[in-house]
Amino acid sequence: MRRGRTFSRRAFLRLFALSSSAIALSACDLLPARPTEPAPGVAAKPAATAAPSPSPNLPSTALGPKASAAPAPSATKLASQPLGKRPRGSAWTGKLLDVDLSSGRVEVRDSSHLHQRYLGGRGVAGRLAWDEIPKGTGPFDPENRLMIMAGALTGTTAPYSGRGGVYAISPQAYPKPWFSRAGLGGHFAPALKCAGYDGIIVHGQAADPVYLYIEDEKVEIRSAEGLWGQGLFATQKRLMDELGRETRIVAIGPAGERLSRIAVIATETQSAAGQGGFGAVMGSKKLKAIAVRGRGSVRTAAPEEFFRRCQAVTKECRQARVFDARLDPREVSQYACRLDACTQRCAQSCGATYYRHVPSVLQPGQSNSGQLHCVAYTFQGFSGGFYGWRIGFAGGFELANLASDYGLNHWDLLYGIMPWLRACQQEGSLARLDDTPIDLDDIHFWAETLRKIAYREGVGDVLAEGGRRAAEMLGAGQDTVGKLYPAWGQAGHWDGHGDHGNFVFFPFWLVPALQWALDSRDPIASGHGYASALMRACPLNRRDKSLSWEAMGEIGRKVYGTPEPLDPRSGYGPDKAIAAAWHIGRSVLKDSLGLDDYMFPRLFSLSTPDGLARAGEVIGPSFEYWLYQAATGTQLSEEEMHLAAERAHNLERALLVRDAGRSRTDDESVIPYFSEPENFVNPYLGAPQRLDADRFRALLDEFYRRKGWDSKTGVPTAARLNELGLEDVAKALAG
Repeated sequence: MRRGRTFSRRAFLRLFALSSSAIALSACDLLPARPTEPAPGVAAKPAATAAPSPSPNLPSTALGPKASAAPAPSATKLASQPLGKRPRGSAWTGKLLDVDLSSGRVEVRDSSHLHQRYLGGRGVAGRLAWDEIPKGTGPFDPENRLMIMAGALTGTTAPYSGRGGVYAISPQAYPKPWFSRAGLGGHFAPALKCAGYDGIIVHGQAADPVYLYIEDEKVEIRSAEGLWGQGLFATQKRLMDELGRETRIVAIGPAGERLSRIAVIATETQSAAGQGGFGAVMGSKKLKAIAVRGRGSVRTAAPEEFFRRCQAVTKECRQARVFDARLDPREVSQYACRLDACTQRCAQSCGATYYRHVPSVLQPGQSNSGQLHCVAYTFQGFSGGFYGWRIGFAGGFELANLASDYGLNHWDLLYGIMPWLRACQQEGSLARLDDTPIDLDDIHFWAETLRKIAYREGVGDVLAEGGRRAAEMLGAGQDTVGKLYPAWGQAGHWDGHGDHGNFVFFPFWLVPALQWALDSRDPIASGHGYASALMRACPLNRRDKSLSWEAMGEIGRKVYGTPEPLDPRSGYGPDKAIAAAWHIGRSVLKDSLGLDDYMFPRLFSLSTPDGLARAGEVIGPSFEYWLYQAATGTQLSEEEMHLAAERAHNLERALLVRDAGRSRTDDESVIPYFSEPENFVNPYLGAPQRLDADRFRALLDEFYRRKGWDSKTGVPTAARLNELGLEDVAKALAG
């Protein structure tokens, strides 16, 4: 998809060299219009009319504490210094936009009473879901609330702060739909904040297709008659041509219109709310797109101090060498490619790359332009590995564009559906899809399968339900699908088992196993801070520099109170529950602040003597509070901020208990998946490991104890809910 031009790395450095007179600017004040470049998409001719251009954007960051345990390491004296000058803003707008598509009513609601208790973003969405989504609501019911929320720091100049989130009853959730979430990058959430809103709540159902247009105080529900049926690329282009290239858009493709449970909501930068099937929620409401032009700015409480802290955190993140993305000179020459970032306010690239004029394989003589990022590289296949189909770069690039244009979830396709189909073909349980032989080396098979899923044609109608449900419906590959999908209808991710692309081994996958067991979805989208971060920093990271295991152990002692979570020779000790609780809290925190998951929590650095990230005297685990305090002027202490994240997490759990009967039995459903042999072997142990079910149940006991949940049921106790100020929730669960 097309990307608008934000700031290059050099321009970003110039931004932080601005004088203090410019400090009050928000990210919204700094968004230039997009120049025209060749449109991405399937088989676009080089000379064809151009669509919105790509852009160096900016991702985000975040962390969280462990509950009922020792408080997170406190910031040093710098983090707790008085802010000095009288606050001039608070980073929040204090307003939510409420849209009822059934009646056409639009109103602005006050949200200021929610900030201190729930921080923003995910925390606020959970409270709204508890209060407003009736029990028994299905994902496609008009009563389902589709919420798109900005974080507390979204729209400010905090580094890595461009994230938002999508929240609703999830169609993809398995075996039963329940409330869940997906992260959203790009520019949409900052633009929403600059238009004057902390979030949007959409409910009801339009009689005919519509899109929502927001320009500051002007909010209109407009006909989408000419957009319905269009792909994502054409939808984005047409709306930008009509509304201006400063407009930020989220939209759905044909898959969302047809209520595919793996339909995404995508931005103009190809960043998407991928997991959860929330594109189908938009489709059920006949909402094709939401377009925002925010002409305001987001003011902070202590602009000069906030600016200084932003500088310090940005410098630390760059020096830490979290990413070391580099371009292949041959690709630069051939495709004029460049490193990009998927989200506004990102100070460095994590490897997302924009390519121009890649020759089409499906339609020779034409070409495609667009971005590859994260799992999208897997469309081409990797020789000799688990994802060893032979499509090639140009073909894989074209398939990635096709899937994006249809609005399909790349992760479920590449780490779930396609490996499952290959296994079915190999075992003889499913040799053909309709009349087409299953052949993952044939780009035409891929293209036809993607089209059938998007339009629900033939067997594509079943595959559109997602890989986990499709296996059950077709009665094929049941053993294989259980090895690919840990839980909740979503394929493996950083767990050492179904995910064959990310290197992590025992005992480190015990923490992701707990994260999977205790979430409502794939937890790693806001949980990279443990497995992914430690494997990048450790001596086995295959880079030219790393931290020693001894140094990592000392970091573990400072962060978790014990070195064991970062010890490759450790096992099933309670430390894994400590680390899981800590990182689950950080997941809630960063989703509430609007910070990037890959960058936060900031634990490891290759540039400090002891390997612990720090900016001056402020240690990395305190960065979120340090930024949040100066941006909002909050009177909360750092411990109280983490308690707010703990409150939000307990409320989410209570919501699943109330509406979906969530229990310990559900949590333990991940055990068969992790009881399979691991994909990667710990070199210090020398043999593949698999989960010991009884010892894992003991870890669950420890986790529940630390959270204040009942160990038999997995339900938050009334005492814990009351302690968190959730008396109404405790009363509802008791009744």
